[in-house]
Formats: sequence, structure tokens, C-alpha cells
Amino acid sequence: MITAGEVLKNKRELLKKSLERVSADTKIQKRFLEYIEENKFEYFDSEVFLTGFIKIYANYLDLDTDKVLALYRRSNPNKTPRENINKKEDPKPSKKLKKKATLEPKLLITILLGIFLLTIFTYIGFQIYKFQRPPSLEITSPVPDSIIQTEKVLVEGKTDSESIIEVNGTAIETNKQGEFTYEVTLKEGLNTITIKARKNNALEKIETINVTYTIDTQAEEEKQEEVIENTIRLEVFDSPAWVRLDIDGENKISQVLEPTEEEFVIKETLYIITGRIKNTRIYFNDNPLEWQTNQTTGVAELTCQVKEGKLSCQ
Repeated sequence: MITAGEVLKNKRELLKKSLERVSADTKIQKRFLEYIEENKFEYFDSEVFLTGFIKIYANYLDLDTDKVLALYRRSNPNKTPRENINKKEDPKPSKKLKKKATLEPKLLITILLGIFLLTIFTYIGFQIYKFQRPPSLEITSPVPDSIIQTEKVLVEGKTDSESIIEVNGTAIETNKQGEFTYEVTLKEGLNTITIKARKNNALEKIETINVTYTIDTQAEEEKQEEVIENTIRLEVFDSPAWVRLDIDGENKISQVLEPTEEEFVIKETLYIITGRIKNTRIYFNDNPLEWQTNQTTGVAELTCQVKEGKLSCQ
């Protein structure tokens, strides 16, 4: 006859769950799970605990708890948890043992009162210590005496949640955990950053950090050498238009365009002609250009040249 322990073990192995995993998920100690799977029910202190663990285990494995409990009762009609064994072995504890286990009411009251007073004095002492202790202050950034190549630096740290923080004389807010962040603008050379934590009782703690700001000359040179890309943007809208577009001597478009928008990079020269000036626009770096209309042909055209980042058109 199949037992409740076998049903639970088979389902656990089918789900590929280890006893350690089941124990962590159900909060049932691993040894109790092993006792249940091995049908060693006599190791449990109480029938209530045993059936409770079986219910939790069965429910965790998505089994019918009533059926699993029925299997347990059918295979264990005598129900032999440890509490029943103990009762059979010692049904009537001696009066002497009972007397030893009983506390006198006066003694019990004295013990409880002592615990209560000890708790009160401990709490009061801790509050006095907190009140007289300066606030804690821990700076995580920047590192003292560090060399920084950026103009701005983040000051980060942590203090007591009830403390007030000032960075170089400016009050800043902290979160619920007492953490704070503040951006400081540096001047070239040595900079002194003063962080002050203060409590309402005027007790304070001050940390001073020196950092040196040096300009990254290589980055500045690269920045100055950066070439700005100039762009030409062509828009055709409402209806098709014939357009010819040459950029830097290379033909980009020479056809009838449906309504569209296209963008190109330009370095030196631009030539554009359109048969429909009313629905064709041309932009240089997002700035619109004015068309020059040919009175003879009725078309509009532009011939332009880039000079020092600006577009000169004829």
C-alpha cells in the first residue's frame, strides 16, 4: 500500500525540487521533511504539528491535502507521534516534579518587574547616548587629496537621518536613510570642500576634503579641433516636384520627388534647382534658404558655398 510519504516524495522528485529548496520555500526544517517522506512519524512531538506539516508540504506540491492526510491516517491508524509515546511511558508525572516546575507567584512577579525595569533603563540610557553623541558623517566621494579633471564633482555621503547637512555652507536635503548627494563647481587648482553634519542639539561633525582641479589639456585641444558637420535638408511637400541637387560637386538627386524629406552633409558647395518653388524648401543647418527665381525659365535655383561655417549663396 502506498503511503503519504511516498506520494510526497514522488511528486517532489517529479518536480525536480531538492529538500533544501522545499525547506527554504515552506520554512519546514529539512529533517522533518525527511521524516515525513520516510514515514518516521514517531519523531514528531505532536499530532497537530505532524498533520500541519503534511498539509503545508502537500499544498506546496499542488497535491490534494485531504487525500494525502487520508493516506497518512490509513497507514498509521495508531498515530504514534512522540507526545503519545511519552504519555504511555509516563502517564502521571510525580508530584515532586510538578512542585519543582512551579514558580512562586512572588518570585515570578519579581522577575517580571526586574526585566521591565532593566528594559526601561536600557532604553533611557540609549536615548541619552544618542542625544549626547555627535552625528555620524561618512563621505564616500570625492576621495581626499584626489586630482580631478572635470569642472564639477559630486559630493556623496551618509549621516544620521535626523541630521542637517551643509556643503560649503549650503544646506542640502538627505533621504530617509540619511544619504545625500550635492554637485560642487570647482575652480582650477586646489579646492577645499567642507561638509558639516549638525543635530538639533547643536552637536556637529565636520569633514574637510581637498581636491585639485586640473584642466584636461588634451580634451580641450580635441574639443577645439572638432569639426562641426554642416547639413542640408530638402523638403518636398503637398505635391511632387522635379529637383536637382548637387553637393560638393556630386549629384545627389536629379528626378521628380514625391513629398519627402532628406538630409545630407555638406562641406564646400551646394547647387539646387527646382521646378516647383511653392512646395520645395531647402535648409542649411535647419535655417531656411531663400530661393532665387529665374524670370526666364520660371524655375528657382541656388548656387552656394560654405565659408567659415556659413553658407554664401548667389
